[in-house]
Amino acid sequence: MRLKLYLESETGIFIPYNYQYQLQSAIYAIISKSSLEYSSILHDKGFDNTGKQLKLFTFSRLLMNNCKKTRSGFMDVKEMELYFSTEVEESFKHVVLGIFSDQVLELNFRQRNRINIVHVETAKEPDFSKEMKFSCLSPITVSKTGESGKHYFDYMIPEEREEFVEAIRNNLQRKYQQIHGEEFSGDTVFEFSFDAGYIVRKQGRISKLIIFKDGLKIKAMESPFEIKADKELIKIGYNCGFGELNSAGFGMVKEV
Repeated sequence: MRLKLYLESETGIFIPYNYQYQLQSAIYAIISKSSLEYSSILHDKGFDNTGKQLKLFTFSRLLMNNCKKTRSGFMDVKEMELYFSTEVEESFKHVVLGIFSDQVLELNFRQRNRINIVHVETAKEPDFSKEMKFSCLSPITVSKTGESGKHYFDYMIPEEREEFVEAIRNNLQRKYQQIHGEEFSGDTVFEFSFDAGYIVRKQGRISKLIIFKDGLKIKAMESPFEIKADKELIKIGYNCGFGELNSAGFGMVKEV
């Protein structure tokens, strides 16, 4: 289930390059307008019957029109688009009800910005198959935690590429178990690869370093990709996000 929001600010606002945390907070605020209790549970606990806290929703980066880029961010932003997606009907319902309670999204940076939600539409799901191509609406991140802390896999490092793909697969299967209440037992074929032509055009620079809350640095990859897998896993990735930290604005995709 996916929504597309059209946003407008009455005056041009400033948005820094690292805005994921503020945007995440704005989305939880929208949900809380429908149900403060549900928003708090989703934020604090998520869905947790697999031993992992999964929120099972994701959102895109802000798609901005006619703004100026500076060293520190985007200036004079007035028009934006934002996608929100989830596999959970309850989350979808509370986002919709929260949006239409006052049709405002608040983004707080240097100052409080009340942005009007001028139009909302549902996005049609693609016809899912076992082989599909997607592009990123927000970057994809996966990691492992060891004695030295959390390490984010870099697809462009050959020694980490296989672990990157395996982490994507394992994450999708955990989401499947969370949604369906049983372990995944479908097609075991799983292939994932970023677009080689795009990598060439970008001269190998497909990694992003996102600064999140309290200076947390998150490495993520952004490139079109091909995936071959059970179509139920692909559907979950489309609706809930590929990889980790989806509720923080990572792993949202669109079909190409």
